[in-house]
Amino acid sequence: MFATNTRTNHSIFIPFDTGSPRDGVMQHISRLGSLARLDFERCTVAGEIIFAVEADAVPVSQPDEEARIGTLAYALRKLEPAEDAAEFLRCLNAICEGGDARCRQTTASHYYHEISERGTSVVLKEMGWLAMQLASLNAVAECLKDDEFWPEAEPKAATGGEQPKESIAAFIAEEIVSLARMTRGRRKSACFLHDEYGDWLGELEANGASVEELDDAFAQVESLQQYDEGGAVIVMSSHERTVACGRLDPEYAAEDLPEHAQYLVPELRRLYASGKSLEELWDDLQCQLEVLFPTSGKTETGKPFYSHANRSWQQFVRQVLEAILNDCQQDFHLTALRTNPSYRQFHKTIRTAQDARMISETMKRAYEARQAGTLPLKHFTALKTAAELQRARLGVQQLSAKAFRLVQEIQSASPARLRYFSWAFYGTNQPAHVIHNLPAQEQARVWATLKTRKEIVTQKVVRQAI
Repeated sequence: MFATNTRTNHSIFIPFDTGSPRDGVMQHISRLGSLARLDFERCTVAGEIIFAVEADAVPVSQPDEEARIGTLAYALRKLEPAEDAAEFLRCLNAICEGGDARCRQTTASHYYHEISERGTSVVLKEMGWLAMQLASLNAVAECLKDDEFWPEAEPKAATGGEQPKESIAAFIAEEIVSLARMTRGRRKSACFLHDEYGDWLGELEANGASVEELDDAFAQVESLQQYDEGGAVIVMSSHERTVACGRLDPEYAAEDLPEHAQYLVPELRRLYASGKSLEELWDDLQCQLEVLFPTSGKTETGKPFYSHANRSWQQFVRQVLEAILNDCQQDFHLTALRTNPSYRQFHKTIRTAQDARMISETMKRAYEARQAGTLPLKHFTALKTAAELQRARLGVQQLSAKAFRLVQEIQSASPARLRYFSWAFYGTNQPAHVIHNLPAQEQARVWATLKTRKEIVTQKVVRQAI
């Protein structure tokens, strides 16, 4: 009944609920255009925020790269000599083997704090002992990948000289085969992947690679850290970031209202910005809805009536107005007008000013209010933007009749007349001149015309002299 033709992003990112999530999404994708489908597949909606996960557009700068607490470059900056930094990183790799980036950062931060309080040698010794103990606990035997290399498991005789039963032997053999199948190729049900990159870094270090080469290699490996759980590989990359792409539009907009009820939208914004309470605001709007869509009353013949259709229209219009009010509450400017009377008065003066001098005077008073603490900095910044926009509007307005005649007179003036204009326009040399009664923005345009005309006349005189 209340279908809308308004073009919003709500129809792109919110599939219609068909009762089947999979079929609903498939039908939604099939109805989207090529560009809309790309946006739908690239972005995700969280509440009312549309966001996307993107990789860095440019490589990470060297200062940002070196700021990572778990890198060799950071260790070289914090620890001296370089041998201590290399040993610290070697122990850190052993302690955090199989951990994620967060674990590595936390561990490195802890040991740097310990070094600052207790000294490098003592902490490195403790890190070495801990790394050795963890290595003994997490020792993994290398396994061949081919089934034929796995020996058949044969149960040994019991120490007491008593042979195990056949059922127990068969069970043990079956368990050994099952364990071999699960652990072959380092496969596990839920675990960290084998650190092949760590082995590569270890080989580089063992082969005598320089500190710069190790730093570059570790920077590349760090961005590729990943782990899997149940077969799902999750990339833990520091080169990805969440980017806010916009806000989800409401389902209905002001254009969806009936034509004779669309005036309620500016009325709602005016009441909200004026500071009226929400209860009074809705009471006022509800009274106007009762007039526009009467639900009960009497006909011309005096018979009572009740309109269910008008009741539905009232509910629909109120739903649209609630969505618009929600947008108003999220709008910084409208909320500032509502909550700060000083900002409201300053902004009204700026927007209604027809002379740039009035804008400058208003901004001076706003600065004084800012110094006094009655006007927050963010509101003062918004007033500066409003003042710049109003000056731009005044600068492109059509000249008044007096200013237009003065510009025409300047464009056809002789050199002597131009010198007179320069003298009369300046300061209080001739207060009765018409230029002193013009607004500041028109005076600026007249001065610009005079300057351009003088340059043209000067060039003409120079050419004639040559």
